[in-house]
Amino acid sequence: MTLDSKKPLLVLFWAVLIALALDGCGSEETARCGKITFKPDNVLTVRMEAAATSLNPILPGPGYNRYVAANLYQTLATIEPQTLELVPMLVEKIPAVYTVKDGPRAGMLAYDFSIYQEAVWDNGSPITGDDVLFSLKVIHHPLLPLGEWVGYFEHLKALEVDAQNPKRFTAYFDQFYILGLESLCQFPIYPAYQYDPQGVLAGVSLADLQDRTRAQQVVATNKDLAAWAEAFQAPRFANDKTAISGSGPYRLERFDVDQGIVLVKKSNWWGDRVAARNRYLSAFPERIVYRFIKEEAAAESLLRSGDLDVVPALSPAKFVEMKQDSCLPLRYDMALVGANTYARVLCNTARPALSDKRVRQALAHAIDYDYLINTVWEGMAERCVSPVHPAKPFYARSLKPYAYDVNRARQLLAEAGWTDSNGDGIADKMTNGRRVSLEVSLLTAGASPVSSATAKSIQNTARAAGFAVNVVEDDIRVIAQKTRQGDYDLALTSVVLFPGLWDPYQSFHSKSIGSGNRSAFANPELDRLIESLRTEPDESKRKDYYLRIQQLLYDEQPEIFLYAPQQRIAVSRRFDYVLSTNRPGYYEPYFKLKK
Repeated sequence: MTLDSKKPLLVLFWAVLIALALDGCGSEETARCGKITFKPDNVLTVRMEAAATSLNPILPGPGYNRYVAANLYQTLATIEPQTLELVPMLVEKIPAVYTVKDGPRAGMLAYDFSIYQEAVWDNGSPITGDDVLFSLKVIHHPLLPLGEWVGYFEHLKALEVDAQNPKRFTAYFDQFYILGLESLCQFPIYPAYQYDPQGVLAGVSLADLQDRTRAQQVVATNKDLAAWAEAFQAPRFANDKTAISGSGPYRLERFDVDQGIVLVKKSNWWGDRVAARNRYLSAFPERIVYRFIKEEAAAESLLRSGDLDVVPALSPAKFVEMKQDSCLPLRYDMALVGANTYARVLCNTARPALSDKRVRQALAHAIDYDYLINTVWEGMAERCVSPVHPAKPFYARSLKPYAYDVNRARQLLAEAGWTDSNGDGIADKMTNGRRVSLEVSLLTAGASPVSSATAKSIQNTARAAGFAVNVVEDDIRVIAQKTRQGDYDLALTSVVLFPGLWDPYQSFHSKSIGSGNRSAFANPELDRLIESLRTEPDESKRKDYYLRIQQLLYDEQPEIFLYAPQQRIAVSRRFDYVLSTNRPGYYEPYFKLKK
């Protein structure tokens, strides 16, 4: 075989031509956008639109607290970013449930856990089942505001630590609970030596704390329990780097409500010795910096200068603008991913004006959903009819969304006794001998362009139906506190859903009023359905309960279900990373600097 001497010259010609073309494109790109360079440091900088106020993750507070604290503290297992299934974190494997055959706990359901032998606290002492038991006692302490957590452990009857090997422990349930395993795996584990050096909780049994009557008696006779609860909620464990201690890969370096938070990778973290066989223990950034930037314009400026690596929760309009920018996509990926969240107008049913479901239904008909989804959200959200995410197989797809219908809204108000008797455009009625106008306030996050636009739209469209809606813009932390305390009429908020099965107990059962049930809604039939759902092992029967619960909530409207949005995140291309529908949409430890 002979070679054609012309072919190498032809190949060389085309190679040079392509190289020149690419160089020309690069020159044009450089002329238009400047030279695209990336910072070489292994520091991940994340924008947060509101400040984290406490790094004590079990206490009530905005989600930002938990997002940051997740890098300091660990749970027994974590949520896999893509599959959304439980994967081991502190424990060697996810246990299977079994029925106890004999002994005093015969008939109970049990899970056997084994904590990694390598897992140690910052002082070098082993992480054991005793720390897990201590953390459960924290949740059940009657003087701590942890009602939203307690509801998950109603059927947990005991946690026994193996005396021969305290790395092993067994959890016992009196019956099946849909989130039994998930509840055990998803609460933060605290080091007992750091948070209870005097052993105050060690002297009290979990059973005594789980029984509300006995718990109050124990607190009344043991004054140390009150002092411990006060100390646990003190600022020291919220923002003091000398006091905050967990088993996670990072330690607190700086906490400043105005400037932000800095976390530093621990130099001898136990998880590094296990990450080769459990990749979910990987932690790549040397530092994680959270910058609290309320205004989107300021965040955009820092993003364009390359000073931010992760910018979540961009407004839809800004996201579209940035995605269409000719230069930004060279430095950032503009990612649109699903989200386990939905938006709502939370109704305080304890307020007289909102106690009648017909008034709440009227408000649901007085909202222009098409405008909100197509204009405010730029099509990046979908309608929802219930607190179940539309992607779930047990979502009530047969329910017809409330239509924007001002005439129907007026009709419902009239049926409830609200009419415009004086012609001022606002419905009114006689109450206790005096005329009262249908005037309500709507809390919304002023720093969020989407929330502000949504609230103003509701204000305008609801007025045409006879509502006088006064929009009150406030910090989301204040809104969270006010809704928890029942100090509001209406509130525009978002709900983060657990990726797995949905347990409505915390949000809608009457026993949760004062904690997770912020609408103060109580309905005996709903309570019965929720209780049946929680302990139903049969999937088909569970789905029936889910559909009936959604039908009831759809009819009662304790909260007006608006839409399920997608997450809009700008991510620096200097990292390899993973995004997830699980909030906040990203896993900071998994950001790996590209070589």
